[in-house]
Amino acid sequence: MEQAIYNFNPHVKGDTFKAITFTVIVNDEPLDLSGASIRMQLRLSPLHPVAYELSTAGGNIEITDALDGKFQIKKHVIDFPAAVYHYDIEITLANGDVKTYVAGKWQITQDVTH
Repeated sequence: MEQAIYNFNPHVKGDTFKAITFTVIVNDEPLDLSGASIRMQLRLSPLHPVAYELSTAGGNIEITDALDGKFQIKKHVIDFPAAVYHYDIEITLANGDVKTYVAGKWQITQDVTH
């Protein structure tokens, strides 16, 4: 599987992000996420330092159906400063293999009422 590009819809800073589910399919089969860890880093550009990180370890990402390759970025308030962030989602499988299956951009817009 090549890396998929997914650009999130713009999101207003301080608003609740509705959960989103991803399904990882490799060679027409769901990737077994049993024992995997997942992290998503957001940066102002790919070479900038990490601005924010969401992860299974941090509780913002949850594997919802390991055998069917499903994980979810959980519902939560997004309080990142307004900017366009570059991100990718890296999965470390139980056997130690590391793969980045999803990448893209996410625009956070400034709220007026804060």
